[in-house]
Amino acid sequence: MPATSRSPLNARGRTMANTRTASAPHPAPAWFVVLAVTAAQTAVAMSNIVLPTIAPKLAESLGVSPVLIGYQVSLTFGVAMVASVYGGPVVLRWGSALTTQVSMGLCAIGTALFALPHTGFIALGSAAVGAAMGLASPAAAHLLVEYTSPERRNLTFSIKQTGVPLGGVVIALTAPALAVSVGWQWSLAMIAALSVVVLLLIEPYRKAWDGDRKPAAGLRKESFGGVPLVWREESLRWISLASVLFSAIQRCLLTFMVIYLVAEGGYGLIEAGVMLSVAQIGGSVSRVPWGWLADRLKSSLAVLTIICAIIIVSSMALVALEAGWPRSLVYVLFFVLGASTLGWNGVFHAECARLSPPGMASLVAGATAFFVFAGVLVGPSAFALAYEVIGTYGRTYSLMVVAGAVTLGLLLLARRA
Repeated sequence: MPATSRSPLNARGRTMANTRTASAPHPAPAWFVVLAVTAAQTAVAMSNIVLPTIAPKLAESLGVSPVLIGYQVSLTFGVAMVASVYGGPVVLRWGSALTTQVSMGLCAIGTALFALPHTGFIALGSAAVGAAMGLASPAAAHLLVEYTSPERRNLTFSIKQTGVPLGGVVIALTAPALAVSVGWQWSLAMIAALSVVVLLLIEPYRKAWDGDRKPAAGLRKESFGGVPLVWREESLRWISLASVLFSAIQRCLLTFMVIYLVAEGGYGLIEAGVMLSVAQIGGSVSRVPWGWLADRLKSSLAVLTIICAIIIVSSMALVALEAGWPRSLVYVLFFVLGASTLGWNGVFHAECARLSPPGMASLVAGATAFFVFAGVLVGPSAFALAYEVIGTYGRTYSLMVVAGAVTLGLLLLARRA
């Protein structure tokens, strides 16, 4: 494409990158930046998905109902909402690398608290993990916008977001087996160790990556971070509201899938964990192709609309799932569910970064993460309340169909804007 036809936004991105290279060359290539933020995303994902994955064993150990895991997830993401509001200002003031390291430290602390068999410690650990999640996304967005090519933004953000299902795959395959064989606490030790490793890997590059921080930037004047900015911009507003429902659907699937398969599907805990891993694999392998397709079509919203349509159809099949279905068909169903309900994040975050004003990617990322976490806060709790009325997990999953239809309407409004 001729240089004169490139968009002003892409030109700004290249100018910022060139200025950065000339004034403060960083000691690591772009691929290492992508690797670092993907590893951090993986650790965060493992921290927030591990308890729902071992919910039956954990509930047995604590003497409580497994459905209460929905409230634990809501607590985690409620704290993440608050942290994400301040995540953008924190990145601007203290730097994206240091913010990522703090996030990893909170993951390690949170999973260590999970290992203590008391609901009070689990609540404290959930708060720590939630804070880690709220800080990780704006820090990663700042690094990716600063060090990667605007022409490949959907792809790089999608690669970063593969850390979510990748962490889910690891947990789904290992946590139930460890819970049954040697104890559920061992999966928590694995996550804490990974978090510490990522923290240490970033340290040699912290000074260079944080060279553009603004120590004088205050937090008080940014009481709501970038949320007002996102709400004022019509396109950002509609796509952020759509992300509330996208994330609610995603978390309801992940939170209650194992319980659903064990309680009503006739599966054992380990086999249900394998099914969960199939969904996570679907989400993991699809995110990069979704990002490639969005770059190819030059329309993130078109790809998000396709994903939403798949969510609606596959959710209908999930509601109709019966214990007698062939295993191969169930595997295909969960793979498609994973590719759609877990595949949207990278394209969504890339579109939000594209719409961000120059230098404000971390503020916008924190604000849009606020909406994403709002969906997770509301989704599992709404599912748990609906289950008490409906009485079966299968019929309660019909909420995903309704949410998908509303999401489709919000995406159409975003495209019109």
